[in-house]
Amino acid sequence: METQKFEIYAPVRNTINSALGVVVKTAGENITIQPQSGERITFRAQYLAPASATEAATLAPLIALLKREEEERNKPKAPPDPAIIRAEFDKFLHHITVRYPASGEAFKTFWLDVLAAAGDLPGQTWEMKPNTAKHPGPVLKVYNTPTGKWVYCLTFMAGWGLRMEIKKEFLPTGYEHLFPIDHAMFGAGRAVELVYSKLPAEKQKLYLDCVKAIYKKTT
Repeated sequence: METQKFEIYAPVRNTINSALGVVVKTAGENITIQPQSGERITFRAQYLAPASATEAATLAPLIALLKREEEERNKPKAPPDPAIIRAEFDKFLHHITVRYPASGEAFKTFWLDVLAAAGDLPGQTWEMKPNTAKHPGPVLKVYNTPTGKWVYCLTFMAGWGLRMEIKKEFLPTGYEHLFPIDHAMFGAGRAVELVYSKLPAEKQKLYLDCVKAIYKKTT
């Protein structure tokens, strides 16, 4: 017997208890429905049947609501305000400088050089994001052609020292040695932990060259 096929937003009936719902996801024979109330539930297709015309009419408001919600999700989001991003960075840098004045000044200088290499476009080439310590930190972003979106690439966790984490997919060939810690970012990245007193200009240049190579590779 051939398995019943269901389209997204199709009104359906559970053949076991006659409960009604709307299809919101299909994955082979697994069909996820939104009931008239409660959480979404996934069933095997064999336990669902098309709703009758009368049943479908009772589900029409729910179908309309689900479609509106999808339209809202798909609407382009307003770009973040560059001024707010810069203010968040200034606050972040201030917290470092209050505790570690020399480290704060060193990171500020290095960060300005990073932006010169990546492009200083808040909200596009960089923004602030929460890290595991629940404090915002700067992160570089690159354009991902398959998705058409700017995505996180290189994260900066600054304090007394500096930890940088980069996604492996964006690490240019030949720069792996700059990020010796493997399996960072839950295995998706590599990392390095630096001490500013051991980060002379010539070593900083290697990281800046890496940043330039990242953007050359992705543009």
